[in-house]
Formats: sequence, C-alpha cells, structure tokens
Amino acid sequence: MFLKRGSLYTIFLLCILLISTFSLLGGKGKSDKEKRELRFWHSIGTYNKDVLNSLIENYNDHNRQVLIKGVFQGSDKDLYLKLISPETRPDIVQISVQFLPALVEKNELVDLTSSIPSKLKEDIEDKFWSSVSYRDRIYGIPFLYSVNLLFVNQHILRIAGVRRDTTPASWPEILSISEKIKDNLGDKWPLFIPMESMMHFLSFVQSYTGEPAIRDGKILINTDKSIDAMQFLRDLVFKERTMPAKLSIDEGENLFLSGNLGIIAASSSLLVYTESNLPYDMNVWYLPSSAATLPFITGSCLAILKSSPREKRESIRFIEYLTDYENAIKWHTHTGNPAIRKSVKSSLDLIVFYEDNPNHMASINEIERGLIFNPSSGYLEVSEVLGKALEAIMLKGEDPAIILNSAQKELDDLNLQF
Repeated sequence: MFLKRGSLYTIFLLCILLISTFSLLGGKGKSDKEKRELRFWHSIGTYNKDVLNSLIENYNDHNRQVLIKGVFQGSDKDLYLKLISPETRPDIVQISVQFLPALVEKNELVDLTSSIPSKLKEDIEDKFWSSVSYRDRIYGIPFLYSVNLLFVNQHILRIAGVRRDTTPASWPEILSISEKIKDNLGDKWPLFIPMESMMHFLSFVQSYTGEPAIRDGKILINTDKSIDAMQFLRDLVFKERTMPAKLSIDEGENLFLSGNLGIIAASSSLLVYTESNLPYDMNVWYLPSSAATLPFITGSCLAILKSSPREKRESIRFIEYLTDYENAIKWHTHTGNPAIRKSVKSSLDLIVFYEDNPNHMASINEIERGLIFNPSSGYLEVSEVLGKALEAIMLKGEDPAIILNSAQKELDDLNLQF
C-alpha cells in the first residue's frame, strides 16, 4: 500500500512538472506570437547599413513588446515615391527633410509637437528643429545630417610632389594641384566632383562663386558666376582631362578606394567607410568658400505615419533609442555623420575620439556654420529640371550658358518658392 501511494505520488509530481513545462512553453510561444511588429523604412544603404542593423538588432533583443523590422527602400527619392503610393505602408520612416512638407500636405505624418521630451528639444539646436517643422508644427525628429567635403589621398599627393596639409583657398588652386598630379602621375586621376543632383550643384556652385544660389526664395542657376563655375567643371572633363568623364558616384568612390584617384568630393556620411577602406593616409579638406557663403547641410529625420496611440508610443520609443546619447556618438564615430546633440558635441567621449580621428572635425565645423537645405515645396520638380541640365553639361559636354539659361526659364515657369 505504501509503495502504491508512493508511486501515485511520483506520477502526480511528474504530471505537475509536465503541465508546468508545457505551460511555460505555451506561454512563451504565445508571447512571441503576440509581439507587435513595427515596419521601419529607410534609405541607409551600402556604406552604413551595418550600423543601423546592429542598432535595430540590439533594440529587438531588449524589447519584449515590439519587433522592429527595418527595410531598405533605395534612394531618398525611391523611398518617398513608395510612401505616396497606395501599397503597404511603414509605421516609422527615415525621410530626407526636403520631402517632409509634401508628406505633411498629403496628411501622411503624425504631428509630434507635443510628444517631444523637453530634454531632447533643448539638446538640439533650433535650426535642426526648423528643418523638421512645417507651419509651426514638428513632424520629425532630427536624425542624420551631412555636409560635402573633399577626401584627399595623401599618398598620391606626396608621390606627385604636392606638399599640402591645409585646405586650398580656391578652386583654381585645386586645379593647380590636379594638374601637378596629372603631369607627374599619368596613371592616376587627379580629381572627381560628382554632379548628379541638385545638392551636388548647389554645393559646388556656391563654393566656386562665393554667392548664395538661393535668394529671396528663388533658386538662381544662370548667373554669370554660376555659368563660369560649370564651365570650369566641364573643362576639367573635356579640356583639362583632370577629371574622369561619365563616372557615377559609386564608381568614383571605388576609383578613390583603389588608390587611383587623388581628390573626391563626398558626403561626410561616407567618411568612416572611406577612411577605413582606403589603403593610404586620407585627409579631409573643406570645399573652398567665402565667409559670406555658408555650406549647405543635407539631412533626414525620423517620422511616424498615421497610427494608433499605442503604435505611436512604441514608435516614439524606438526613435528616442536611435537618437539617444550613446547612439548619437555611435552614428558620428561609425559613419561620419556629424553629431547634432549639444551634449554629444561637447562630450569627453568625442574630445578623446578627435585626438585619434582629426578628420571628423571637418564635418563638425561645417555643420556648425552651415544652412540646412529644406525647400518648402517643389523639390522633385526642380531636381528633375536641374538633373537634365547637369547631364547635358557634364555627360554630353554642351555649353553651360545655353543649358543653364534654358533650365532657369523652366524653373521660373514653375513659379516655386524655396
């Protein structure tokens, strides 16, 4: 009888153990199944995708309620066009600030004005908040901003006999350096200035002319100095032969990384990737400019599409994570995008970092004095007109005066305010 009772008791305990085990497993499975998924669309591709993916993975590992699914959607323009299509929509989006007004007009974005913590608001300068505001309301959290710089292969300059550690004061001075590289190193290309977009054009022309390209809300591309600037650039390709023809941005980057290009104009967002993959010493120069002409800053923000209150709260939590102090440092030190939080820029972490990585100071200095490019409307229309003009000049070698005068008329007919 005792053995029988003992056996029954043992069986009873085993049953309880099995039930508990299945309950735990069932509960875990149910929890995983109920975990909410938030879709995050972005345009952070080849060069910095690993940084973003590691941050998303870390967030998902420490969050039991939400799973963030990051999806690369191509270029800034590609992402925008997908957003305004009737297909599947994301919950969170990283979008260039120049597209934000159009999305607000289409009633796509959540008003974040009352959702921004005061501590975050005070830690970021007003010009960045202005870039994500429309009609006195805030629709995005400032995220990644960049400036155009000149990346310089010091090995090529040294073997070409060029002794230069400071930024040249003018483009003719850069031409002189390029000619010396060409004369002494016939197998190397001296210079490459990409000219595929509105921002490429604006950054170069303003640097060359020392005059703002946007005045009183109007974009001016056919002033005498602007025409001279594009004539200078066209001659580098078709006359001086110091710049390769028909080269895409990616091809130019690859040419630089292979050690066959001396100087390339590039975004600060490519700094870490380029510096770490170039087998030679690299310096960073500012684009030559006058004190009266401020460099253009391009930027993107994190925004939320129309959603339920719960999804909005969860989206804001993820956005706060991507932009917090530690991750703001990581974005700067792992990509080259300048830090925009005041607490980060003045931190001991970055002071120590700059001692070993002085090239990063260039992007910080430029973003301090630069102006954020954020037209209120018409970005795609102007970009299309200017893109055709640049193609005619830089790929076909047509007369800059004729092309820019014609393009200016098209822009005037659009009657857009910038």
